[in-house]
Amino acid sequence: MASKTDKAVAYGIRELVSRMHKRLRRQVNTPDQISLTEVNVVSVLMHSQEPVSPSELCAQLNISSQFMSQILNRLDSIGFLVRKPSPADKRKVLISLSKTGFAKIDEMRQQKEEWLANLIAEHFDAEQKKVIQKALDLLSNLPDL
Repeated sequence: MASKTDKAVAYGIRELVSRMHKRLRRQVNTPDQISLTEVNVVSVLMHSQEPVSPSELCAQLNISSQFMSQILNRLDSIGFLVRKPSPADKRKVLISLSKTGFAKIDEMRQQKEEWLANLIAEHFDAEQKKVIQKALDLLSNLPDL
């Protein structure tokens, strides 16, 4: 059973991760900035072994088909998607992340990491960086993450 200390540490980590996530999202402000829902769709597409149908995305993310249509149209308009007819049923469309989409996501990640690396370099000395790395190593070993 989790102790009061365990709960306080968990709360602190959750709060910090939430604040960092919000700050990192604000850090990259480009015309291609995508919403949290769009990020979720892109994430599913990035981790998908094969192209998926819009209805599969709707089911996986619990999003209505109308809203999913808007999201996919937006992502398509900024070059993130590839749409292809399904080989099994030509009436259906399969969606995957485009090379441009992968490149833009990678670019956004690099910008966020660069900003965070500079912040770390400015505010922590070598010993503090070692402590942070040890904490990351410990947290990375948690099961189910």
